[in-house]
Amino acid sequence: MAQKKAGEVDGFLSRPDTSFPIVLLYGPDPGLVSERADTVARLSGTDLSDAFAAVSMNADELERDIGRLFDEARTVSMFGGRRLIRVRHAGNGKNLADAVSDLAAAPPAETTIVIEAGDLKKNSALRVNAERGRASIALPCFPDEARALDRMIDEELDLSGLVIERAAREALRQRLGADRLASRGEVRKLCLYARGQAGITEADVIAVVGDVSLDTVDEAIDAAACGDVRKIPELVDRLISSGTASFQLHQGLMRYFHGLLSMRQEVERSGATLSSVVERRRPHFRRRQAMETALGAWSEDEIADVLSRIEADILVSRKEAALSTTIMRRTLVDIGVGAARNRTRRR
Repeated sequence: MAQKKAGEVDGFLSRPDTSFPIVLLYGPDPGLVSERADTVARLSGTDLSDAFAAVSMNADELERDIGRLFDEARTVSMFGGRRLIRVRHAGNGKNLADAVSDLAAAPPAETTIVIEAGDLKKNSALRVNAERGRASIALPCFPDEARALDRMIDEELDLSGLVIERAAREALRQRLGADRLASRGEVRKLCLYARGQAGITEADVIAVVGDVSLDTVDEAIDAAACGDVRKIPELVDRLISSGTASFQLHQGLMRYFHGLLSMRQEVERSGATLSSVVERRRPHFRRRQAMETALGAWSEDEIADVLSRIEADILVSRKEAALSTTIMRRTLVDIGVGAARNRTRRR
């Protein structure tokens, strides 16, 4: 089976095995998938400036006419040299999965096919066929972990000839990670801001680097849990524009409501006041009032229902990666509407 573990992908891409002309890249971080697809394309030996040699296709369109993929794969370059076919936004489409199986069994000569997909489950037909194919390989692309994030930061610092203080690095790492391309863009912006300085300070990071991966996620969760529905559309738009992955928000919601359930049980079973229970959790001062409002808005049974709903939405978003943002938006709005109704009923 031709597949790599997440930690092995960067090493593989530094010296790619050309015996796998069909490359599937998948994962919940679209920026990381795209960045690694760029690397495969660059190393394929194709003249990317030649519009006839480098072709881009959309997976949804191929599902309606999969013959286009076979036609492009079997086309010979007019002036010789390798060709590149890049398929974007792949998911659980059956026609593309079957095509990968066929092409991997009889790969076209002088052609590299790069497929970019969302977060595919182990039993996804596209992933299974890419892993089993004789001439195909599947490369998982998971969100930046600490080591990968540090490596990316160091790459950009080296290019700019800058150093960074330890506290500044920690502050920077906390603000990155939602999307590889978005993270790299923030680091480049920081390097540009600090050009001419001896090094990058924590104050520079706070002044320049967007904090969507922290504050806006928290704001969106608080707005939903408290029933402040009017804020949700703007917050979601900010998250999407910054490249924040939907799974990050879903996981944040899950953690928040698990904590809320524990606090609500304490209120209902011991008779503790809302403020005392929240105080013992020591939330950030900016979130204390919102947490107390949310705790008063939901009963124990209602929180359990919300957790079941979030779990179901996470499952659907993994099965339908192309709809993950829509599902995430719906999750927040529905929870917000529920919280608003609960608060009105309990007044």
